[in-house]
Amino acid sequence: MKKLLLVLAVVAAGLGLWLLVRTDNESADAEQKPVAQVQVVPLKMAKIVDSVLAFGTIESSPSGARSVALGYDAVVTRVAVSQGASVSKDDLLLEVAGSPDAQLAVTSARSAARLAEQALQATRQRFDLRLATSQELLSAQQADDDARARLASMEARGQSGDGRILASEAGIVTKIDAQTGQVFTAGTSLLSVAGISRLEAHLGVEPADVSRVRVGQRVGLSAANRPEAAEATGIVRQVGAAVDPVSGTVDVRVTLPAGSGWLSGEHVRASVHVDEKTALVAPRVAVLPGDDGQTLYTVKDGKAVKHVVEVGITSDSNVEVSGKDLKPGDPVVVVGNYELEDGMAVALPGSESNSAGDQAKPAAEKKP
Repeated sequence: MKKLLLVLAVVAAGLGLWLLVRTDNESADAEQKPVAQVQVVPLKMAKIVDSVLAFGTIESSPSGARSVALGYDAVVTRVAVSQGASVSKDDLLLEVAGSPDAQLAVTSARSAARLAEQALQATRQRFDLRLATSQELLSAQQADDDARARLASMEARGQSGDGRILASEAGIVTKIDAQTGQVFTAGTSLLSVAGISRLEAHLGVEPADVSRVRVGQRVGLSAANRPEAAEATGIVRQVGAAVDPVSGTVDVRVTLPAGSGWLSGEHVRASVHVDEKTALVAPRVAVLPGDDGQTLYTVKDGKAVKHVVEVGITSDSNVEVSGKDLKPGDPVVVVGNYELEDGMAVALPGSESNSAGDQAKPAAEKKP
């Protein structure tokens, strides 16, 4: 009997020791649960813009390019500018000389005007002496008017001037067809000048996006090859209705603000603001794809809280979010969120428990 009691006592002691060790191990395991190191930023109500990305070039508007042509045959004696040059109002562009036939026409017009004036004076004198009829006086008056008008027309076209062709407004020389010594007939373009105040952005928008673009929408513009250039905001002036067979895009014209300093022909990157509103905004890196939809994590009482969210407008760095229990100011996880699970312990930079090791010390080490 004593042997049986001794055996039972040994078994009970062993069982108690085993339970004690198991309890200590479970306590240690509980304290050794992983703690994720994360970084958070607060959710905020902010303005977010939905944009259509487009690329294009700066060029003159259809009404802004001025072609310089002469109303008479002429020979180019000097080209004073080069293509791409910036010119101010009244700057010299070209010097020309009228062709022999054009010069002869001016001489003849001046002579005809002088003779018509003399003939009119003589007819008036005869009319005063009642030696000429009123019809003769009217005919002389008509001949004088015609001769004056013919000469004035030639002078207005510069045919009798000094041959200096000046810029009518500040702009950029976009094309030069003239060369020194070249003969041009009347009406032939010599060069083209694009007014600085009439430059615009010529963009190409993908056909899938063009239905969202409307006249009057704001457009953010930045120079593709000049990082130091300040960004500008333009307005959609015209939206095309045909696909360009070469580029496969639809033309969109955007007016530029005055004095923005754009260079004719330079490439630009554009963001057409097709939608804009104030909403709850989170960084794009905070939203993760999941089996149950888009998710993000916030931190509450040192633990990760999982939220299934719906996303709206997406910009380059932010995204509109909406979900249950989300409000401005909630700390949303932006670094370390890929390893999180709902309810998982987290540590923030600068917190007292800054590493998993600090929170996973064995229970035995914490006993006095």
